[in-house]
Amino acid sequence: MERRKRIVIPCLTCAFVLIFFVFQTNVNKFPIFEVFNDQIRNGIITKRNWTKNHSVLFKGKNIKPLSKKVRNESTRKTLLKQTKFTFTTKGRNESTTQSFLKQTFTTKGIKISTMTSAIIAVRNNSNNKTHFVCPVFMGGFGNTMFQLAAHFGVAMSKGMRVIVANNSELNRVFKLEDIDIRHNTDICKTFISRGERQNCAYDKNLLKFSSFQNIRLGQYLQSWKYFYDFRSQLKKQFTFRDHLLQEAKSKIVQTVKRFNRGSTRDVTLVGVRVRRGDMVNHKFGYNIATPEYLTKAVQYFQSKYKNVVFIISSQDIPWTKANMPNNTNVEYLTSPKREIIVATLTLCNHTITTVGSFSWWIGWLTGGEVTYFKWPAKEGSALRKQYSKDFSDFYYPGWIGM
Repeated sequence: MERRKRIVIPCLTCAFVLIFFVFQTNVNKFPIFEVFNDQIRNGIITKRNWTKNHSVLFKGKNIKPLSKKVRNESTRKTLLKQTKFTFTTKGRNESTTQSFLKQTFTTKGIKISTMTSAIIAVRNNSNNKTHFVCPVFMGGFGNTMFQLAAHFGVAMSKGMRVIVANNSELNRVFKLEDIDIRHNTDICKTFISRGERQNCAYDKNLLKFSSFQNIRLGQYLQSWKYFYDFRSQLKKQFTFRDHLLQEAKSKIVQTVKRFNRGSTRDVTLVGVRVRRGDMVNHKFGYNIATPEYLTKAVQYFQSKYKNVVFIISSQDIPWTKANMPNNTNVEYLTSPKREIIVATLTLCNHTITTVGSFSWWIGWLTGGEVTYFKWPAKEGSALRKQYSKDFSDFYYPGWIGM
């Protein structure tokens, strides 16, 4: 019996080595599968001290055991820091790679998740930030905010940077801290342009480009889905410059005093933006908010909160005054500067939006509860085709449609 063991074991070893080398000849630059498969087969990955005591071999390159500091990070994150590899194979396509990396491995008390974001990080080398996206600003103030927000979200997801001109209106209004502000943006003219399919809907195909290209995205990009994953970072970019914020705060204080309230703690402020103007009877298919909507939105906040004061900005003050419900505390903003209007209304607790991108951003920056008019485009119109089927790509999650 012992003699048989001495013969069989060397034979099995030889067979295993032979199979290993044959397999290696058929694989081109695909070591990550061998590493994980080998660790799983040998039971090493189930041991808590795997990252402490074992080094990994990637195509002849020995990766040293991880330090104590590094071991505290996720294994996936550490692995990506220590290795640079590509996902090209002979006989294996990219979808195989993605499906593999979506698997989750569990060690003793440690869950190691290898998600799609890992693929993006490796493929795009997201810590590099050597390439750029550059908005083509067009339309009004709210439109340009959407265009910057979309470029910012895309840049964050791909490890790129956003270029904005020093003399742009957005840079004059906001502290764009994580944006590449330049006096000369002529380099943007050399960037590759990519256009969206719909102006008010998310287009995932728009983002199918390499992060090693310089890109300009067009056109209006009015969907929260482009920047939702980086909303906290974006909100930081849209911080008003100090002099604008001080003027807005002064208007709020004056309003509170006019209604004999001690401070903003004693009142619920609801910002209202009524958009009409060129949208009335426009052939493109705009729907303007109705008097019924305005009444319903006002009554919603009055029924839910105490001491409500509505601070209103409108392009059509006579229409607004005629259609605001009676017995409401109302303050009308008269400032001609739109940046002051936005800054003031965002200091309120809640928002009533009507239609258009200007009031959309007032609601987003304010937070709190936000109501919106559910039918911003006439059915069958050219404008209606620019939205997703149920408008959900445009209106922010959690907002209240009426």
